[in-house]
Amino acid sequence: MAGKKISKAFYKKISKVYDTLDRMYFTSGGRNPREVIGEMIPDGKVKVLDMCCGTFANGLVVAKNRPEAKVVGLDRSKPMLRKAKQKVEDNGLKNVKLVCRDATDTGIRSGAFDYVIIGLVLHECNPELWKSILEEAGRLLKADGRLIILDWDKQTSIRGKVKFSPLYVCESVVTPKYFKKYYSCDKRIFFADYGFELERMEKCDVTFVASFKKSGSERSSECSSECSSECSSDCSFESGDEERINNMQDRYLKETQMVNYRAESIQKLVEKRGWKNLYEFERIGAVYDFVRNEILFGYNSSDLLTAEEVLKDGYGQCNTKGTLLMALLRAVDIPCRLHGSEVSKYFQEGATSGLISKLAPETVTHTWVEVLYEDKWIALEGVITDEAYVCGVKNRFPDVKGDFKGYAISVPSLECLSLDWNGDNLFVQNTSVVKDFGVYESPDAFFKEHAQTWNKVKDFAYSHYGRKVMNRNVARVRQSA
Repeated sequence: MAGKKISKAFYKKISKVYDTLDRMYFTSGGRNPREVIGEMIPDGKVKVLDMCCGTFANGLVVAKNRPEAKVVGLDRSKPMLRKAKQKVEDNGLKNVKLVCRDATDTGIRSGAFDYVIIGLVLHECNPELWKSILEEAGRLLKADGRLIILDWDKQTSIRGKVKFSPLYVCESVVTPKYFKKYYSCDKRIFFADYGFELERMEKCDVTFVASFKKSGSERSSECSSECSSECSSDCSFESGDEERINNMQDRYLKETQMVNYRAESIQKLVEKRGWKNLYEFERIGAVYDFVRNEILFGYNSSDLLTAEEVLKDGYGQCNTKGTLLMALLRAVDIPCRLHGSEVSKYFQEGATSGLISKLAPETVTHTWVEVLYEDKWIALEGVITDEAYVCGVKNRFPDVKGDFKGYAISVPSLECLSLDWNGDNLFVQNTSVVKDFGVYESPDAFFKEHAQTWNKVKDFAYSHYGRKVMNRNVARVRQSA
């Protein structure tokens, strides 16, 4: 627990019952998030900080399962640390050190840890503490270190809301304003604002566990290995030597079998539109707008189509539009990469229907493109749904306020949804992500690991019947715009 404004007496009281959370919420109904944290930390001589460790529930799992690791538990509450010390002694652990310090000012040297864990803390904090704690975590991490967050996950199902309701009421009373803000926010965007980039997210019933790297950590690690000893630790993308920069950009500009931007049809399109003559901001916007609105939202025969094949189809969904968007961006010298995940199938109801919905797997492979602009990776997931289709959905639900999930759209607000390029993240389905696979250089690399699995009967039914029905549903929505 982290809130400075919560009294020490409060922590002393809850230290006696704190571990009942595990018995009530983490030992049934899904994977134990403490164990997921342990899985995210590899074997070996790594240094781990359990920040605001409380009774050391997270660090204990790591210390027990990773005997070569050095684990530090840090908390400002002495009653919590007494409980933690008892656990360490009961388990005979020799690779643990417990310290009583404030998470906003630890006094530990910079870059001391490979992993920093923050579990069930940030939901209790205010913006000042979010900033202070996360800045300190970033300072303590090595350049290629990882921040691991465990916290309450926003519940959308009736079962989840009922199960979590006692905690929701309790947390809303303790920190009513900021708990709700943090609980409801997009964690990818929230942590990006504090300098961390999401790599992986696991859902664990009422909680999530996510691993983040420092924004720009690829550049930092490359700089440390290739720059001279005089190079400053905060060197930016542009300040390294030219060869290093070119090598890095080549990863995100290269042609692949699927991102085949040298295909004649793609090259002719780029030349005809004159995109290469535009400034960078306008160039990204023009390509994005073309793929979003001139390649209509619809369902192709396969996720594995090449960019040239998607262009020929003239329509696409998340995975296929992403392939074409990457090809066109790279054709005009804009570095880009792919972010992979799985989404729940249920938010697609309306675009899907009847037997098709029942036959579909519970989770569906989902990707979006991230573009490198002004030294920052920006998500362009909004490319999936064309403006006419979005208008059609809005016309069908004129009175909907707040969260919306349906018709292949999953957003905090349908009413306020705007997907025009503005230099910032654009999302249209991400609130239904249930598993995050991190980033890939190309769709070829992603689908080699995470191709959607169907049996032959379902694959035939989708390709020859299901997707055609879905495309008719989509067309009807678009006509109502």
